[in-house]
Amino acid sequence: MNRLNVFVGDSLSGTLGRQGNTHQFKYLPDYVGPPVFLGIPLKEKELSWSEFPPAFDGLLPEGVLLEQLLAKWRLDRADKWGQLIAVGRDLNGFLTVLPEDADEVPFGKVTPGQKMGKRAPIDPDKNALPYATTELVTFHSKRKLQMSISGVQPKVSAVFARADGYFRPVEQNGGYILKPSPQAYPTAPENEALTMELARQAGIAVPRCGWLPSKDGLGVFWIERFDRWGPGNRNRLRCEDMGQIIGAPSSWKYLGSLEKIADVIREQCSNPRLQLVRFFERVLFCWLSGNADMHLKNWSLIENGPLIELSPAYDFLNTHLLLDEDEESALELDGKKVGFNSDLLVDYLGREVCQVNDRMMDRILQRLAGLQWDLTIHASHLSVDDSLQYLRIVQERMNRLGI
Repeated sequence: MNRLNVFVGDSLSGTLGRQGNTHQFKYLPDYVGPPVFLGIPLKEKELSWSEFPPAFDGLLPEGVLLEQLLAKWRLDRADKWGQLIAVGRDLNGFLTVLPEDADEVPFGKVTPGQKMGKRAPIDPDKNALPYATTELVTFHSKRKLQMSISGVQPKVSAVFARADGYFRPVEQNGGYILKPSPQAYPTAPENEALTMELARQAGIAVPRCGWLPSKDGLGVFWIERFDRWGPGNRNRLRCEDMGQIIGAPSSWKYLGSLEKIADVIREQCSNPRLQLVRFFERVLFCWLSGNADMHLKNWSLIENGPLIELSPAYDFLNTHLLLDEDEESALELDGKKVGFNSDLLVDYLGREVCQVNDRMMDRILQRLAGLQWDLTIHASHLSVDDSLQYLRIVQERMNRLGI
């Protein structure tokens, strides 16, 4: 049987084995640290799957990064075992996966009870990206990719050189993610920067992020990683997306429901009543802002000190400006992906599913209604036409909610 060592921080937790199509995870008999995944508790000393385990599948790259990985490592698309070996040194969250015979130690570390760390804030200026967009998009294709970030858009791992005031792309262990303009959706960075700023104004927890021009003038969205910090970004926190938690591979990320996410929050979070309120608020904000791509991998839980809670928000953007689509949600709500209204969102999801009380509901609706949508949208880097279309979407949905 082929085996990989699975580390939580720098502690060996167990092994992932493969024999034919069967995969097996075993905890070490003396391992007492946090479980590798929320869905694989320590009491489950040994688990087997007849295919590649979904929780590990959720660690693998997608989209452009996956294509670069397959090309440079000459891997088959179906060879997820080989893909995990390639990127296992730098994964989302606190895991490191290394071949059993590897003569190396994991880079990250986990401190029990460690709360989410904070970096000193940065304020990059317009010269902080001295690279052409093509240099960023192809950065990981010119070397053997050894890191993984989920999502289909092009992404680059980076650190911020404070002394020089610019971002520097790195092969591993970056503290920031750069998202250059994808060829198919050239206004995505401007869109995401605006939507994340609106979310921040709405009181939703978002990482530090923003928009910058590249050397050729095209936009790049940058965002701080919240699952790592400290010297060399060595300190790591558990961060799992909903697909990993419920055992759905990445290819099933659109096959789920908002009710199922609410169930996971109730089962896994340390303070579920508060987290359900935050979940409802994010769903409502995403719908108002035209985001129809909040699939299972765009909802995550993080281990923040003694608490399991919703991670800071990410991948918030108005997809209706980018895609010609009718769906209003990536995941079903009461069996629907279109035709959302106040009855479905406020009464059913908010009051019935998430148990939001009337006082909190009024506060959330008033905060969203009072947001300076028009001023913020028109002050963004979007074109005038896109700004007007963005605002029309918000206004039409506000009218549907009656706020």
